[in-house]
Amino acid sequence: MPSAHHGAQPASRRRSHRAIALALAVLALLAIAPAATAADTTTLSPDQVSPEAYYLRLLNCSRTGGYVNADGSCTGYGSGRYSSYVRPITFNWGLTRNVARPYAKLLATKGKCDHFLNGDPGDRMRRAGYHPSWWGENIGCRDGSTNVYSSILASHRAFQAEKPSNGGHWRNIKNSKFQFVGVGIYRYGSRVRLVVDLYRPA
Repeated sequence: MPSAHHGAQPASRRRSHRAIALALAVLALLAIAPAATAADTTTLSPDQVSPEAYYLRLLNCSRTGGYVNADGSCTGYGSGRYSSYVRPITFNWGLTRNVARPYAKLLATKGKCDHFLNGDPGDRMRRAGYHPSWWGENIGCRDGSTNVYSSILASHRAFQAEKPSNGGHWRNIKNSKFQFVGVGIYRYGSRVRLVVDLYRPA
């Protein structure tokens, strides 16, 4: 049965003011989408954009108070209608190329779903030259699928489904402290891994 693991704690071993919000998904149950109308629903076709850009749109839909539907459309983008409004997060190519993508590849090729396969997310950011005051990471792991876009969507819908319980993935999505995100996506055979590294500079 699909499961999700998450945790949040201060990084007291490094700095007391550094918050760590870790979330790991090996996919949870998908939420039921609310009713949408043509007037307040936007659709981003996967074949129009890269996987990273597609995921950024899903992330910012939920972040700004919209709702990601089962078909990948967003109801109420930027409205604060389904959750409190948090400003959209900015995509960072450096985090993507140097932190999130290499880790997604490592997870996919090894068949793992773990935040600590190569140090913790903060370690990986620092090794790449970033100096976070706050960081967080969401990981989505799908096995038995070769469709990257549907895997990305399923992972995000699982994160979104944590809203009622305020789970770790959801807290990362809605954390206003994060300013930048790197998105790593890698398919290896029938395994797809999504790594979302959230960052605020010191």
